[in-house]
Amino acid sequence: MLFVPLPLFATFALVLVLVRLCLTRDMRRLAHRLFALVVALYAVQSLLLSLRWGYEIDAASRWIALLAPCLPVFAYLAYLSLAETLSLQNMWGLGAIAVNWVIWLVEPTAVDVPILLTYLGFGMLLLRRAWGGSDALPLSRISDATDTLRAMRLTGAALIASSFTDAYLIYDFVQNEGRHVGLVVTFVQTAFVLAIGLSAALGQTAAVDTPEEEMLPQSPEPTEEEGDIVARLTALFERDGLHRNEELSLRKLSRRLGLPDRRVSNAVNRIRGVNLSQFVNDFRVSEAQKLLAETDKTVLEVSLAAGFATKSNFNREFSRVTGQTPTEWRKAARSNGR
Repeated sequence: MLFVPLPLFATFALVLVLVRLCLTRDMRRLAHRLFALVVALYAVQSLLLSLRWGYEIDAASRWIALLAPCLPVFAYLAYLSLAETLSLQNMWGLGAIAVNWVIWLVEPTAVDVPILLTYLGFGMLLLRRAWGGSDALPLSRISDATDTLRAMRLTGAALIASSFTDAYLIYDFVQNEGRHVGLVVTFVQTAFVLAIGLSAALGQTAAVDTPEEEMLPQSPEPTEEEGDIVARLTALFERDGLHRNEELSLRKLSRRLGLPDRRVSNAVNRIRGVNLSQFVNDFRVSEAQKLLAETDKTVLEVSLAAGFATKSNFNREFSRVTGQTPTEWRKAARSNGR
C-alpha cells in the first residue's frame, strides 16, 4: 500500500487553493500575483517536507533550506502591497533572503538560526502592521478589510510560532540527536505551512496601485478642516452613492478628495470615532435597510446592491449596526409597517 505522508495532503490542498486564486482574482494586479506566489511557495515547501520526512529523500533538505527564508519575506511583501506601492526602498526584505543564502553557501550547518530569526522578525512586522487596523491598508478593498486583517494576524502569529518550533528542533538536534524532528516537522510544521498558505489566499482584492501619500502630524483636537473632510465624504455617499462601489478603497477616496490617505482616515476616526471601514459600511447598511424594507430583493441581491462584496461581510456589518440579521430586520420592519 502506498504511503501518503501528511505534508502531501497539505500540498494538494494548497494547489487547489492556488488554482482557485488564479481563476478568481485579477492577476494583472501586483498584490494578487504576490499572494498567489506565497501560496505557490508554501505548496512547494509542503511537497519538499513530504519528500524529506515522508519518503526520506535527503536531497530535498537543501531545497528546504533555500526556500525557507523566502516564505516569510514574500508573505510580508504580499500584505505590504496592500498598504503601499512596492519599490526598491521597501523591498529590503529581499536582502534577508540573500543573507540566509550566503550563510547557507558558506556554512550550511549554521543556517538554522538565521532562518529562525527571519521567521520571527517578519512575523512580528506583520503583527505590528496589523495593529494599525484597516486604515493601515489603504490599497485594499474596504469591504474586505476585516478578513484581510485577520489573515495578516494569523500569518504573523504562524510565522512566530514556526520560529519557536524551529528553536525546539535545534534544541532536539543538540540534546537528542534529532530524535523528534521528523514527528514535529510532519505534524506541527505542516500545520503552519497550511495555515499560512490558506491565510494568504484570504489576502484581499487590492485597488490599483498609486504612490503612497505623505504622513501628516495630528493635532490634539479635531479641526474644522477634518469636519469638512467628513462632510465631503458624506456628500459623496449621499449624493453620488460612492459607497455602492464594492472596489472602494481608502486610496480611491483620498484621490477623489485630493488629500493624503492619512488625513482622510484620521478625519473620520477623530470626527466620527470609527475607522473608515465602519464609516463606509454604515452607509451601506443604511442603503440595505431601505432595500430590505421597500423591495423584494433577496438578501444576497441587497448586499451586492449596497456595495458589499460578500454576503458574510454584509451579515456581520448589518448585525454590528442593527443588532439583527438582515432577515430578522426585514421581518420586524414589515410587521411594524416601516
